[in-house]
Amino acid sequence: MSRTREARIAHLSVLAAAVFLASCGGGGDDDDDAPAPPPPAPTVACSVDTSVTLAYEERRLDTPLPNTGANVTTNDTTPIATRILQATGFDTFGPAFATALCGANGRTEVTSYDQALAMVKSKGTELWRAAVDRVQGRRAQPAGSTYPRSDDRMLYWARVQMTKALRQWKPSFALTDVQKEELQWQLERHSRGQLDINLPEGNAPGGAKYRRMIMSGFDTFTLGVPGTPNTGLRNGNPSGATALEMDGREFTLSDGSILHVESYILPVSYDPFNLGMQEDTIGPYFRPGPKRVDASITISQGSANVFNIEAFNGRFHGPSAGNDGKIYCPAGNERLPSTVLPIGTISGTAGVDPITLPNSGCDVYPPVRWLGYQSANPWMKDFPPQFSNGTLPVPAMVTGSSRSGVIRPPGATSQGTEGFDVTWHTNYTYFPDCTQPATVSVPSNGVMNSMPDLATVAPPPATSCARQGGGGDYLSNESAYRNTVLRDVFALDIPAGHIHVPVMTNFFGGTTATGGGTRNDNAITDARFEAYRTAIVQQTKNLLVIIGNSLTFR
Repeated sequence: MSRTREARIAHLSVLAAAVFLASCGGGGDDDDDAPAPPPPAPTVACSVDTSVTLAYEERRLDTPLPNTGANVTTNDTTPIATRILQATGFDTFGPAFATALCGANGRTEVTSYDQALAMVKSKGTELWRAAVDRVQGRRAQPAGSTYPRSDDRMLYWARVQMTKALRQWKPSFALTDVQKEELQWQLERHSRGQLDINLPEGNAPGGAKYRRMIMSGFDTFTLGVPGTPNTGLRNGNPSGATALEMDGREFTLSDGSILHVESYILPVSYDPFNLGMQEDTIGPYFRPGPKRVDASITISQGSANVFNIEAFNGRFHGPSAGNDGKIYCPAGNERLPSTVLPIGTISGTAGVDPITLPNSGCDVYPPVRWLGYQSANPWMKDFPPQFSNGTLPVPAMVTGSSRSGVIRPPGATSQGTEGFDVTWHTNYTYFPDCTQPATVSVPSNGVMNSMPDLATVAPPPATSCARQGGGGDYLSNESAYRNTVLRDVFALDIPAGHIHVPVMTNFFGGTTATGGGTRNDNAITDARFEAYRTAIVQQTKNLLVIIGNSLTFR
């Protein structure tokens, strides 16, 4: 055997031995070469302060539906929030958020305000995306659940669970009151999709032109007094359900362009509006730039069995309480446009928090950062205007095919055989003298599914002050007013206005007018309730596409 071959065999033997030793874990000190495990994340002590006073909305979390009486066929005493969250698989969000804030060992990895801020933003966005994904069919159903995907209520109740956990969180590092409020604010905004809006730039991948639309919906509301079982707790809001269904959707329009829709949800309480939540959400997309909006639509729940396209939006708050129990505008002769409640006033139902914000009163005050001028102190009649008009393509909306293919819910009444009536809602109420409580009401035209004689539609007198817009004097009207005022601040020539959709919360009541069936005030849903949501969301979607098609003429 040659020396070369012997050397080669010896070399291969060494290699084989090395491979064998390596496979057996021997042949060297591998521990010296392995990367060191990462150090544990720093933690600080924390606790859950159950003695802290909960917000008014959070006090409803433990309230059940009625479970005794003649109109009850089941007797589930579980709080309705828990029932809805379990049925939808959203019962994990609140507990997971609470654990992230403070674990069972009394420690948290959230060691600073900045980390807390980042965490609440992330968890809020996660909740919003989960709600959109559930409604749009991308999130798995809980095992064995047949609960409809289209519901909006799980988003509201999961958020309230999270705000409660945040309110009770007590980390060992100091948080100022301002920082605590900011954490709650960012959780609210991110969980409502307000910072998830992403309008496309330029053209679609195939070269088609984009048409950009933003739409808003609302939380459920009229939820009753905390701790008192009532059927209002099971309310849903079809505008919120539509927002979840429409977020990120795209539709090919009549000219081949693509309508891209982004949505967000608003609270049913005055304070967030007073702080400029709506303007801060849509204002960036009203500014010049490649993502500038082409249509901005506000949507809420209004009357029975009819879609109202609002003509006139008013600058006035009425006497109804928000979900937080607060009322901004007092009763009687004090209910005037210039009335503002002093800080510390208790205005609303029993147990509500006092007024803490300036300009909490009868008129709406958009923020100076968007309006461009101070609209209060002192009050000014026409800055901003008392009424602001919608600029939606009304003829196409009231005479178009939005009703086509929409199956009418049991017990619903409208003209024709499909869907709900659509009307241009031209009513309003005004103060002839802005310093006196007497008012004048102008009725709507009453014409369904076609345009009225325009000669019969008179705008509010220029010398008057608003008492109600076509959409009333609650937060629906306020969202409409703020949207169209902001349109005019930026001098935009776009469709902007408000759609009041039909009331959705209709359950079987045992009579023909209520769809037959059996009334059960302990039920969180039934076939009639679901049929209303399905029909309203479908027809609202059709109306939004009609608005989109109006953009093809621009």
